[in-house]
Amino acid sequence: MQRASHRSLVNGTVVLNRRSVLATAAFALAAATGLVGCGSDTQVNYETAGDAGDSIVVYVGTGDDREILEYAVENLLPASAKVELVDASDDSNAKVAAGDGDLSFYQHIPAFEADLGKLSYDNLSIVSKVNVVPYGLYSSKWKDVKDTDSWVNVGLVADEVTGQSLPHGSQVVLPATPTGFARGLYLLQSAGLVKLDRPFGGTSAVDLTITQANVLDSLRHLSLLGLAYDDYLQSLYENYDAVVLNPDDAASIGLTPAEDALAIEPGPGNPYAHVLVAPSRLAGDQRVLELARALESPELAQFLETKFRGANIPVATGESR
Repeated sequence: MQRASHRSLVNGTVVLNRRSVLATAAFALAAATGLVGCGSDTQVNYETAGDAGDSIVVYVGTGDDREILEYAVENLLPASAKVELVDASDDSNAKVAAGDGDLSFYQHIPAFEADLGKLSYDNLSIVSKVNVVPYGLYSSKWKDVKDTDSWVNVGLVADEVTGQSLPHGSQVVLPATPTGFARGLYLLQSAGLVKLDRPFGGTSAVDLTITQANVLDSLRHLSLLGLAYDDYLQSLYENYDAVVLNPDDAASIGLTPAEDALAIEPGPGNPYAHVLVAPSRLAGDQRVLELARALESPELAQFLETKFRGANIPVATGESR
């Protein structure tokens, strides 16, 4: 059930006000312990309740990120929360670090870590990993990636196909970009089709740019082709056994991840999670705690599933916390 909310426009930004609730120090401490366990790898100590009466300013990305954050604020926060959403720009993390804003929510982890390395922020950390825009595996010829004895593209003998599962010897197209190819490889590993020399989840440059050299075993004997999609995406989808696509590419040829993908990147442990970032000066602020918990809640996970149909998936498992 959605709670009633009131919305007003102040200096071009949306301010969302909520009804007040009782927040005791004991609750803040107990809930804070839960957040540290399910948020960032960076440990942030939330032990002191902040002033729930003050508005908190969040720099938020456009599109899905803003819609996700607005949903959390309007429907999942305690009634006392007041959140001002401001459109993010390239220097939003710098503004948060300097105290010209409170939080940011507009980047995935690699982009945020690149900011940290470039600008040497030592007072910002991830407090919630929220959503992922996942790559998926799609096919116009095959229906699933279940185990099969079927073979195609052998060349010496006729194809031997006895079912609808992606056969051994399939030709799979991955994006030719370093990031796209690497994410495609991790996707194939999560689907049980290849074995790599490392698990999914690392955020180092080496982890994010793996190549075919990192494939230890092609369990389905796949031919992996890194190709530029450009204007040929429909042709690639129709003429190869399977193709790795991001949600925008999938949508451009009429595909929906939740309905059409043979496999989708996992949310938990995904290095491309979009993140809520906070400065160290807000450690102990209950407003940050409440927002982070809302963004990792089962209710937010359900919203993502219903609204985006696989084009945006939760990082958290959706279980009650």
